[in-house]
Amino acid sequence: MTNRDGARLLALPPSAVLGRPTETLADVGATLEPDAVWLLGPEREAQAFARTRRAFDAPAFHPPLETSGEPVSRQPIETGLEIAVVRSLRALRASPADVSSALSDPCSRSTPIAVVCDDVTTTTRPMALETGLEGAAELAAALPPGRVTTVLTGGVPAGYDELWHLAAETGAVRAVEHEPAFACEPAGDDCVSVRVRGVGPVEGYGGAASLAVLELDETGVAAVDTHERSEFGLEAVSGVGPKTAERLADAEVTTRAELLETPVDELTNYPGVGRDGAHRMHRHATVLETGEPRRLTDESLPAESGRPPLCLDIETDGLSPTILWQIGVYDPVDDSYRAFIERDDPDDPAPVLEALCDWLFASHPDRALLTWNGWRFDYRHLGAFVARHVPYYVDEWESVPKFDLYDWAVREGHALLPGRTNKLEDVAGALGYESAETGLDGAQTAAAYQRFLRTREELDWARHEAYCEDDCRALWHVYERLRDAPRATDSSDTSPAEAEGATSTGTMGGEQTGLGDF
Repeated sequence: MTNRDGARLLALPPSAVLGRPTETLADVGATLEPDAVWLLGPEREAQAFARTRRAFDAPAFHPPLETSGEPVSRQPIETGLEIAVVRSLRALRASPADVSSALSDPCSRSTPIAVVCDDVTTTTRPMALETGLEGAAELAAALPPGRVTTVLTGGVPAGYDELWHLAAETGAVRAVEHEPAFACEPAGDDCVSVRVRGVGPVEGYGGAASLAVLELDETGVAAVDTHERSEFGLEAVSGVGPKTAERLADAEVTTRAELLETPVDELTNYPGVGRDGAHRMHRHATVLETGEPRRLTDESLPAESGRPPLCLDIETDGLSPTILWQIGVYDPVDDSYRAFIERDDPDDPAPVLEALCDWLFASHPDRALLTWNGWRFDYRHLGAFVARHVPYYVDEWESVPKFDLYDWAVREGHALLPGRTNKLEDVAGALGYESAETGLDGAQTAAAYQRFLRTREELDWARHEAYCEDDCRALWHVYERLRDAPRATDSSDTSPAEAEGATSTGTMGGEQTGLGDF
């Protein structure tokens, strides 16, 4: 296991286990390093549970198959960290007192940080415009009033996080709070407050087999992150979809190493896999196996000549922002970081933009800017906000050279990256970047500032500044690794099978690889 604070709980739907090669599950374990594995209910899935137990070194549990004979059991995740596992709402309904006693057992060395119950889900009555909580009455009867209890469930998608206040006597819904991360307080001694956090599959193509990772510490569930099944095993390779992976598995090719040993000519026999696609598979498999990026063309990196670019990242109050409240800039020339943050008057977007422009045009008038996916977000909003709020700087802003490393590598197809996804944190982590581990993401920083806009309650400014700085430094780390990566004309990273194919088909150095499947 990697040294880290807290513990990691992997939540797997049965569909992510059944029909998947053992090697793919091993890749999940090696990549995510869970301390425990939770196979989601509420249905009994004995075969999936057996495969889960064999595939992972970490202890596994499946609520419908809990064998203690009690309606609730304790599942240790790591020393000092436990969760309470409820078999079903039926068990909860039959023995609420036993459940309540188990949750507050004075003989236990620790109090469970959360309760697992896959039957808990939300219900919707469209005609009445109402949303209900399935299991509200049972939870109200079993959970202690006057405090907040976190309930984890695969019955709602990962990312769901709401605080339900229930009448202790009846389970009637008194209120629902949609931002419990910032206001997780009980509603009174006669109220059972339940923070429902989803870990189930998310919607979308292939979403039925998506999986969630929970970061746990002594205070509870710190974060819930999601991963698609296509991030693991052969499906992580560009050009290998579910059907191709199944056909390769039929030929006993189930790992990326075995794919690299399969000649290009043999791969072209599979439906939909041409010679270019086979080469793409080999190249990307090599990148994933070695953790080293590969440049696919001889095109220079953005701003590769001259002084290094300034790495820029912005934080907003949402995808359709009313303010760019934090703008971070990292200068690799002297390893310095500058943060422009609006802490005093969030109703006025101009000061933070003015401060950025004053500094940039006075101190670095000839420097280029670099972002990750900036043409889709950072530059688009910066340009609009500069024009609206500091129009006297429009000409200078438009004259600044702007580059987007994500655009260059992914959309223009100049490089293959070793991250399981193309998110900056995944790519940088795969390339050896040591994150500051702030526990934040873009959505959380936006939600935090939204609350600041409404309440004027202070944020942990240092933590949010560290998050933005971390993204800027991660961007430069990726840039450096791409700058030093082998170019397309360098055959030193050609796989054995690819080299064998090149003998009969000619050099592949001049080919460009599309990243449509990446």
